[in-house]
Amino acid sequence: MGFLDFLFNRKPSPDDFAVLFESAARKAGFKGELTYRPREFRLVYGESAFFNLHNAYREYCSQRGARRRETLNNYIAALCENQRSRALPLDEARPLLLPVIRSRGMIEELRLHQVRTEGDDLDFSPVYLPMGDDAVVLLAIDHPESTATLVQGPDKSWGITLEEGLAIALTNLRDTTADSFVEVVPGLFRGDWNDSYDISRIFLPDVLERLPLKGRPVFMVPSRETLLVTGDHDGHALAAMVELGLQAASEGRAISTGLYCYEDGKVATYPVQHPLLQARLARMRYLTTKSEYDTQKHALDLIHQENSTDIFVANYQLYAAQEDPDQLFSIASWTEGVDSLLPRVDRLVLVRPNEDCSDAETRAVSWEQAMALLGDLLEEAPGFYPPRYRTLGFPEPSRAELLDEVN
Repeated sequence: MGFLDFLFNRKPSPDDFAVLFESAARKAGFKGELTYRPREFRLVYGESAFFNLHNAYREYCSQRGARRRETLNNYIAALCENQRSRALPLDEARPLLLPVIRSRGMIEELRLHQVRTEGDDLDFSPVYLPMGDDAVVLLAIDHPESTATLVQGPDKSWGITLEEGLAIALTNLRDTTADSFVEVVPGLFRGDWNDSYDISRIFLPDVLERLPLKGRPVFMVPSRETLLVTGDHDGHALAAMVELGLQAASEGRAISTGLYCYEDGKVATYPVQHPLLQARLARMRYLTTKSEYDTQKHALDLIHQENSTDIFVANYQLYAAQEDPDQLFSIASWTEGVDSLLPRVDRLVLVRPNEDCSDAETRAVSWEQAMALLGDLLEEAPGFYPPRYRTLGFPEPSRAELLDEVN
């Protein structure tokens, strides 16, 4: 039994899977440099392009026998098609263009990848349209087995703008869109195309408006695979939508924690008025932000380690309120004498170590008051999403005591 056959019949380690994946990619015709980075568990190729192996590895390990080979081949096809997409002329790319929605956290991950591989992000210029507070709209090339997202926008040789490319993409999307929804609870519908573009169909207002809703369409795109739609006069379905959105965001690749509607035929943020819905959406935002900060910290720690840069990237920590375990709040520590990048949180814990190595003095304060009274010691670092703040020293005891202590 050969090495690759052996790997097909047992659960490989992540490193063994990377060897298997690269070997299979070469056999499938992938050309050019392909470098494995074990700490990020990804393959790097081309000019700062990369292919994350996490999903492929997880799905591969969950299958057996021939299903494993099929899973591997599908991901290999995606990698090869991404490489080929970079050389397509416009006349070949035109019928393949489609719009995609991605999280802003994904853009940040790409930016930090370039910082690590190139040393800076000066040439990182993503081309997208913002959607709400936490999502973006990009152009993509649709292949039978994968989607190649054009983060840098339309190829310069095409001679078109992003808006022109998206207009072509929307025409293509409409041509492939028959009505396809399932009613998951009374009044709440989920997109059921299952073609990786379910959430992109929010840009076809008439498709959602044909649903039998109580009022105007209100919708969520909590993950890449999930489009949820209900009516703005259907309170029970709205509540169910938020709960299903929370679940989808935690189980899939999160996109947006917002609710959306249409204004003059365009996607717009929907203002949520009900306190219970606001609370559940806040929980969703906290959990998504936690994931984004964790990913950001991992990348920054690698960059700083490789560059011998002595900056502490503080953790974004979540705690449940004692009076209501479903209510979350965020905390980060700011320690005297430690050059730090702090996340934007609800509460800062000021930590003053004692010279005799006894327990440090701590004081928990609100972020808003800290910024108001100590803003000269906290400078927002440019370019980060979610935001980070560079510490410029530490408050003297007399200044720290001006801040109200919170539990």
